[in-house]
Amino acid sequence: MSHDDVSPRLSIREVRAILAVAEQRGLSRASQALNISQSSLSRTIHRAESTLSISLFQRGWSGAEPTPEGEVVRQHCARLVAEMGREREALLGAGLTTLPLPFDVTWLDLDCVSAVVQTGKATAAAGVLSTSQSHVSRTLGALSVRLGVSLFQRTGGGLRAEPVAERLSALRDRLRALMLPLNERLDRLAGEVTGRVAVGMTPFCEQERITQVFGELLVAYPQLHLSALTGSYVMLTDALRRGEIDLVVGLLREVGEDDELVEVPLSEEEITVLARSDHPCAQQSVSMEDLALQTWIVAPAGTPIRAYFESLFLNMGQTPPVQPCEIVTFHLAESMVRESQSLALLLYSPRKVRALPEGLVRVTVTLPDNRRRIGVTYRRGGGLSFAQQQFVDGLARRFAADSAEGDDAS
Repeated sequence: MSHDDVSPRLSIREVRAILAVAEQRGLSRASQALNISQSSLSRTIHRAESTLSISLFQRGWSGAEPTPEGEVVRQHCARLVAEMGREREALLGAGLTTLPLPFDVTWLDLDCVSAVVQTGKATAAAGVLSTSQSHVSRTLGALSVRLGVSLFQRTGGGLRAEPVAERLSALRDRLRALMLPLNERLDRLAGEVTGRVAVGMTPFCEQERITQVFGELLVAYPQLHLSALTGSYVMLTDALRRGEIDLVVGLLREVGEDDELVEVPLSEEEITVLARSDHPCAQQSVSMEDLALQTWIVAPAGTPIRAYFESLFLNMGQTPPVQPCEIVTFHLAESMVRESQSLALLLYSPRKVRALPEGLVRVTVTLPDNRRRIGVTYRRGGGLSFAQQQFVDGLARRFAADSAEGDDAS
């Protein structure tokens, strides 16, 4: 028998643990799915990370998420478990086992079966595996009980493999073939730019610039893990402080120098009154008194745009007008304006104002102190990784180009 010189670096138990944590997005749900304690699962994951000398998971918005290296490992684990599942069903379907192949079978279990299939003797197999004959026999006996069938029949010349043993030996070879390239893939990854750029977006009109920069990063650094999500400032900065995301892009809040968060201004947008094109306020210049009679779509209470909206009318000695609809998502707010007779107060860049979606117009009214800075917020202590800095630089270039375009147009 030709003995394999290189063994898979992960145990099958570790493979299943990694896949469960990735699928369930956390240790708690994964431990329930595997029916083991959370502490046992945690130790299994730490052993796998120590074996591979990588971090498999990081804290993310939806829970534990694979690192770029962890994603490579997860892919291999998924293929291995899927192959085991197919063979499990095939053995039962063919009547070769009366009980399903246990998912907690080990490499040693399969190695023992394979060694005896190839040598025909428990003693010879023990020599190949550098273990004792009694250990090989106990392993085969226990696996036979768990499958509900005999794996081998004794003959005058040794042990004759039953079809189920031959199938398990072939399964072992396929599983090893699936796992062995893992080392090579991880080694290749070590020479590339990896990491995560997880961006939270508060409402502002130039959000597509984020996806454009993401596209540039994927071309330059295909192994990066990129994600973007929308939400309120409070929700996103809470996630930022917890390390679930890396950056927040949107309206800056002018945090203090001693704050945990750092802000980097990149551009300016203007608070703008928006209406559908057939709205009465869209047909002529209007006064603040006219606007006070309208219904509105504005950001939720506690946001800078909502505070600005209310201050416009409070400073006139008037009660702020009725606001029947609160919407955080920028494009959803535009859609609501198009489908209603309400006005909206939104942030727009000069470029976007010149190219409003069909059916929408800017209401001609003078708003005081309506310019606001857009930029990036990140954790002071965490700083920016190389990939995250590349994102910020790419976004800055996009905004600078927009600003130059606006100057030319004016």
